[in-house]
Amino acid sequence: RLTGTSTSSTDGTAQPPRSLHTNSHSSEVQSSPRDMLARSLLVPTVLAAATRSASAFLPPRASTVLAYSSSPRTFSSSSTAMSAGKPISIIVEADIKPERMDEFLELIQKNAEGSRKEPGCQRFDVLRSQDDPNKFFFYEIYDDADAVAHHKAQPHFDLWTKFKESEGISTSVSKKAFGEFMS
Repeated sequence: RLTGTSTSSTDGTAQPPRSLHTNSHSSEVQSSPRDMLARSLLVPTVLAAATRSASAFLPPRASTVLAYSSSPRTFSSSSTAMSAGKPISIIVEADIKPERMDEFLELIQKNAEGSRKEPGCQRFDVLRSQDDPNKFFFYEIYDDADAVAHHKAQPHFDLWTKFKESEGISTSVSKKAFGEFMS
């Protein structure tokens, strides 16, 4: 039980709200908001780890690696099931090598403009960090996994892939999410 107000002890003095513990006045275990948040964040992590091996049952393009990092992430069958009717967002954080910046700006503009014309692409934004002029964020929203697969098969996406392969980036990490509350 979550308590958010003070309680009275047997002598009538006010006691602060209790967190995950028991005391002499009650044998009931109570959770603080912080404890509840920690447990709620643990569940998706455990589920993701348990379902990573299920990617063999997905359509061919859905198992494409999204991260260009040491721990690649893929679509899993359970996350595909949870997405029923929800758009897929991809958030990319990329550090561009300064000596390749002009080349990058030209190709990412082509990629963004081409992506926005694709069926199933709701949004493709390219943002530059205020703190680091070499760091960029791409915010992409697609109708579904088929739209993501279509995007990855386009020539303008290939420009980005080849740029990464030619070591035009220092790092690039992609995260995927399902849209919950979107406008």
